[in-house]
Amino acid sequence: MLLVPAASASAYDGASIAVTGRVPTVCQVSISAPPAHAIQTGANDLGMMRELCNSLAGYKITLNHPAGLVDAWVDVGGVRVPLSPTQTHTVIVDNRTPAYRERQLRLVLNQAPAVDMDFSLEAEPKGAVF
Repeated sequence: MLLVPAASASAYDGASIAVTGRVPTVCQVSISAPPAHAIQTGANDLGMMRELCNSLAGYKITLNHPAGLVDAWVDVGGVRVPLSPTQTHTVIVDNRTPAYRERQLRLVLNQAPAVDMDFSLEAEPKGAVF
């Protein structure tokens, strides 16, 4: 026979405690190993792109590049993204959810670069930023 004290049989009185928190928004992109050689005509391995963003609404990654790149594109983990020939930036990732991913990044040029080219990546969260 099991005896249960009367006080513990109805210990729950309907009260509750809620704990909430807010973490800062983190949204960043990096390349693990930048190319050791000059950019040239054809495929150029830019390295492993690491993207991290905890924004619930998602994020976008923009590649900043020189204008005038005709028929140029980037391969983002097997997805071909054409570069804008008239602008100096192209959105190469547009994600609707938070994510952490690593993907190979390649640049393909169909014409020889006129001068040394500068490329950079920017990650931008969508929605509210904390």
